[in-house]
Amino acid sequence: MKFSCESTTLAKGVNIVKRAIASSPNAPIFSGIHLILKDNQLEMVAMDINFFLSDVIEVKGEVEGDILVPAKSFADLLAKFDKEEISLEKDENETELNITSLKGNFSIPLMDKNDFPPFPEFNGQKTLSLPEEKIGDLIRKTVFACSTDETRPLFTGVLCEKKGENLTFVGTNTHRLAIKNLVMDDGDDSEFNMVIPSRLLREISNNIGKEVPEEIEISLQNRQILVKIGSVKIISSLIEGSFPDYRRVVPPKFATQTVFKKIDMEKAIQRVALFSKDDYSIVRLSIGQEAITLTSGISDLGQGKEVVDCKTSGEGLNIAFNSKYVMDLLKNSDSDEVVMEVNNSLSPSCFQPVGEENYTYIVTPVRVIF
Repeated sequence: MKFSCESTTLAKGVNIVKRAIASSPNAPIFSGIHLILKDNQLEMVAMDINFFLSDVIEVKGEVEGDILVPAKSFADLLAKFDKEEISLEKDENETELNITSLKGNFSIPLMDKNDFPPFPEFNGQKTLSLPEEKIGDLIRKTVFACSTDETRPLFTGVLCEKKGENLTFVGTNTHRLAIKNLVMDDGDDSEFNMVIPSRLLREISNNIGKEVPEEIEISLQNRQILVKIGSVKIISSLIEGSFPDYRRVVPPKFATQTVFKKIDMEKAIQRVALFSKDDYSIVRLSIGQEAITLTSGISDLGQGKEVVDCKTSGEGLNIAFNSKYVMDLLKNSDSDEVVMEVNNSLSPSCFQPVGEENYTYIVTPVRVIF
């Protein structure tokens, strides 16, 4: 195998696919990247047991072939090149990859390509096709609410639920719940639901936002999902299990509603939470008619207190939250104002950015003594 290309183009592709490799691979073979050259196209493939990534770039091909190269040493070397033309060639003994730059020569020992599994064949039908800005918004406003507890895998993913033209993403760790709805312009009458691993959704986010927006294509085959983003393909297993009825968690009505400016609340929580020593970084909110008073608990760090202007309808009350849960909503809101609705100090509360009726965020309060 022999080809040449621009170093930065190759480095970019390698950095995309190597994210499929786990920090501690299940087997040494999964620490490699499979390079496959056909004509002037170089396919790069990396994988873990249930996660596969591939990308294709244009190169100047000379001799077709394929090799398996250690991902870390290969990526580390490419990252050190300036933007220049480099030549890559497998040696005659097929044991090393020789890389030639303008002023240097480097060799990397190859791995046994015969032990590397092929990229899965995928013949599933296209299920969804969405502009990247729409699927990016669905992911950004739900994936942060997922659990990181691998002992409860069902909650480490996002529920994707389609009913006709309505598409809903739902993320939860059982202490908070993020629901984002989208009405699709060209939705059909089909209905389905699946739990997509948050890892896959974050990888989609990593590969969008380029100069030229891409259409994201999602296909299903048995219990696997294929996502196409331009030249990038991602295959992952779906999460098994029945997602709980998230609608039951949302209270049908609320006794108190208050509206505040997002930036004021965000900055106030950041300052007050500095003095919360507990594991949950608890912030107490005393809701009045025209102001919300935020306080931390008293600790050896001291105490924080700040007032945020608001407009409240209904009775005022005291309530406390994990400050991170509230901050996650504020950081991912596109509105300047947020509505908070509550019933009492212990029942689930609802946060909704003003003007985003298709986005609902439910948080369970923390029991504290004021």
